[in-house]
Amino acid sequence: MPVYIPAPAARPAGRPVGYILVVVLFAVLGGLVDALFSFGMLFATDGCGTGGPGGSAPVCTPAVWTLAVALPWAGLVAAVLIASLGAVRARRRGRTAWLALPAALAAYLLACAVAYLLVFVL
Repeated sequence: MPVYIPAPAARPAGRPVGYILVVVLFAVLGGLVDALFSFGMLFATDGCGTGGPGGSAPVCTPAVWTLAVALPWAGLVAAVLIASLGAVRARRRGRTAWLALPAALAAYLLACAVAYLLVFVL
C-alpha cells in the first residue's frame, strides 16, 4: 500500500523584511549624504557679491541656491516613495519587491546630479 506524503506547504507571503531594511538603510545613508551636502551649501555663496569670479554664478541667486539645497532632499523623499509604492504594487502582482529599488535609486541619483550641476557646472 503506497504511503501518501503531502507536499510541503508553501511559505505564507509575509513582509519582505530584507527589502524594508535595505530601504531604511538607503534612506538613512541618503539623509546623511544630503545633510553633508546641505552643510556644504552654507558656504556656496561665499564668493557671491565680492567681485570675485564666482559672483555671477547661478548659485548666487536665492532661488537657485534654495533649489540646489532642496533637490537632494526631494530626491530622497521621491526615492523612498518610489521604493515603497513600487514594492507594494509589485507584491500585489505576485512579483518581487526588489524590482522597485533600481527606479528609486535612479530618482535619487538624478536629483543629486541636477543639484551638482546647479552648483558646480553652471
